[in-house]
Amino acid sequence: MKISPSSWVTMRVTASPLALFLAAAATTRTVLAGPNCPPLGPVFEKPRNFKTSPAIIEAIAGLTADLTARDLDNSSGVLAGSTSYSIEIFSTTPDTPVIFSWHHTAPELIASNTTGVKKTDSDTVYRLGSLTKIYAVYTWLAQDGFSKWNDPITKYVPELAAAAEKGKSDPVGNVPWDEVTIGSLASQLSGAIRDYGLLGELSQQYNQSIAVALGFPPLNSSDPSLPKCGQWPLCNRTEFFDGLLQAYPSYAPFTTPAYTNTGFQIMAYALESIKGKSFKSMMEESIFKPLGLRHTYYDNAPASEGIIPGNPADAGWYYQIGDESPAGNMYASVGDISALGRSILSSSILSPVLTRRWLKPAALTSEPVASVGYPWGIRRITLPLANGKRTVDAYNKAGRIGYYSSLLNILPDYDVGFSVLIAGPNIPGNTNFNIADLLGSRLLPALEAAAREQAQAEFGGDYFVSPDDDTGRNSSIQITTQSDRPGLGIERWISNGTDMKTVAVVLAAGYTGVAPSVRLYPTGLETLSPSGDGSKRVAFKAVFEDTNTPARPNSMFSTDCGTWVTLTSVSYGTQSLDQFVFVVDKGGKVVSIESPALRVVMKKT
Repeated sequence: MKISPSSWVTMRVTASPLALFLAAAATTRTVLAGPNCPPLGPVFEKPRNFKTSPAIIEAIAGLTADLTARDLDNSSGVLAGSTSYSIEIFSTTPDTPVIFSWHHTAPELIASNTTGVKKTDSDTVYRLGSLTKIYAVYTWLAQDGFSKWNDPITKYVPELAAAAEKGKSDPVGNVPWDEVTIGSLASQLSGAIRDYGLLGELSQQYNQSIAVALGFPPLNSSDPSLPKCGQWPLCNRTEFFDGLLQAYPSYAPFTTPAYTNTGFQIMAYALESIKGKSFKSMMEESIFKPLGLRHTYYDNAPASEGIIPGNPADAGWYYQIGDESPAGNMYASVGDISALGRSILSSSILSPVLTRRWLKPAALTSEPVASVGYPWGIRRITLPLANGKRTVDAYNKAGRIGYYSSLLNILPDYDVGFSVLIAGPNIPGNTNFNIADLLGSRLLPALEAAAREQAQAEFGGDYFVSPDDDTGRNSSIQITTQSDRPGLGIERWISNGTDMKTVAVVLAAGYTGVAPSVRLYPTGLETLSPSGDGSKRVAFKAVFEDTNTPARPNSMFSTDCGTWVTLTSVSYGTQSLDQFVFVVDKGGKVVSIESPALRVVMKKT
């Protein structure tokens, strides 16, 4: 039975809304129940109870056991005897900036005659490789924001402006540089080549006889396409562009993500043109100094602070990549990387709106659970719920250079992240992500459980209109959490004696015969009280769902999780029925809940 707004108005003059909806609800359908579908983002307020949460305590005990066993594993997939590493799990919570840390010093490092440290800790400096790209984009955003993100790179790099027209007449052989934006360089969408003269350039790695034996044609030393610079000597700016502009593009701009290091070198040139300062000085000014990063280096880190497995030259400790440094040259400690992650999550350098824009995808990839950001690799992680859907987006950046591997992961839904740094002469493939898998398998379910524990303790309970309030008599709400569903569940919602839970779902769905479900999710919107008493108003958004709708786990186009299109679909006197506002006092105690649409405030008992 469908109910249009006009027919509902006609019907309610002859029967009470409660009677109408209860009668309609008696007509139910037998279907496979659809899951609760929250909006994208956190389903509870971000956890702060890391010291007391049973779920977190259990996860830390599990990680301790896992890593203790790992540090005794010298199989080919781990090589604990020669591979050292440092881990920190960090948060933005002031009293728990580090939730968990672990450091493994390989026995071979202890026994070696290293020029670096003999034992790893949170201040030990490792090389980062491509994790440097996060610092590069952060520097750009701190210096100039997104104001020029959609500008063509040709506006700031004259060498590319001069070459742009070639891409129009010969797109197979040339990049149309006037179609390449700053943002496309940061998000791997420029279509340009990965490197020039450095990584992957076989003429720099092998002499001609080996190259020919491998099946490549000989290259005459006078061939203009043969790089005359690269790993040694490093290319200067002129040499870099002379070589880059000879290379075929991978794709047209904005076609598909295709990894490049050259893009970050070009971005750095552009920012130097805009600001009139060196990129290194801008990074130090915008990131290092404000965050107090005492163990982070753009280049040439002191060996005395570093972990150096074996000979420094073999390890790549002193190896520098010149003007391509913004793509992968840096050094840092795990403690400093955690400080960087906390800074991003807490918007200590950027404004919150810039941070939110930064932590969004720029492009999809051919893997359904993976997308690309600026320059994040974004992993979409599904947390199992028996009666709900829960997706957590993890923002990652990994790196590899010489004897070093790195990873930064941040989880905006929890304001938590982790950093992993690895050093060894034969680091097994995928070690950084193998450690991330180990951490994530324990950490993410525990964070979700901790957030639910906290939400139940703070928001769960009964709310009633004050006896001396005549605006909403016989109005109440009961809020709980359930382990098999996301968000705060409204178990009972009465407005002036009416079952508002059923009313809201019928109005939102546009039909009767519903199995009503109303769940609340945080919006991130908070307002401090102008009275100065330390209290605040905290906004939540309700999702009205009929759990009688069919589950569609394998449909091609249909979905059972499209509630984002239903938000604010029902309003009364301008105010959305799905908007709720809690008042929280200065001590963090929830005092009341307000329904702006119903013009009622209910106090927590």
